[in-house]
Amino acid sequence: MKRKAIVPVLLSGLLAAALVGTSTPASAGKKASGPQVVGEDAKGDWGESVDTALSPIGDALGQDLTSASMAMNGKDKIDFIIGLNSLPPTGGAPEVSRYSWYLNVDGNEVQLDGKFTNFSRGVCDPTSGQCPPPRNPGMQPFFVRANCAANEANVTICEEVGIVQGVFDAAKATITVTVPMQLINAKPGSKITPGTNIFGGSISAAPSAFFTSSAMPMDTLTVTKTFVVSSGKK
Repeated sequence: MKRKAIVPVLLSGLLAAALVGTSTPASAGKKASGPQVVGEDAKGDWGESVDTALSPIGDALGQDLTSASMAMNGKDKIDFIIGLNSLPPTGGAPEVSRYSWYLNVDGNEVQLDGKFTNFSRGVCDPTSGQCPPPRNPGMQPFFVRANCAANEANVTICEEVGIVQGVFDAAKATITVTVPMQLINAKPGSKITPGTNIFGGSISAAPSAFFTSSAMPMDTLTVTKTFVVSSGKK
């Protein structure tokens, strides 16, 4: 009878040894670092408000939104990352594909508005309520607007506080806009919450020559999560 008990004892010992050999690393419970996804959108829904058959055009233009992410970039910058279903090497239609991200920094409205090329708005940016002398905004320019207030006609006008360069990555189908924290009055602990884009959602990707018409086929994405600015230190 005692000999029969040897088998269960041996099996228990082997099982214990196997469990020790496959123990979970101490780091497995730690939260993964990297961009925080703050919003998502379905693929293939570009232009569906006008005609569902138009969706393939969204990929050719680089305007079918799929995700929005944010991440700290060093100690004093924030990356705003727009994910797309497809992004041609030239940014889709360089002077036509317009991307706008509306957000709030500690309750104050901020707008990121850019293209692969944006020479038309380099001449005059009506959204900022001013038309400076003609200028070359550079490649992949994103206008950063803040200090928004309603004018006498009850139209919200935002001051242009700077221009930053977006990075268009065709392989990853992403557009990354890196913004200095000081430019948008953000600091460690600041809360960046979703804004309301004039075309719907928080982010829009739409055809635009100079102005953008809300009647045009486009895609919008709603940001649903709050991003808390950290010190950026590791």
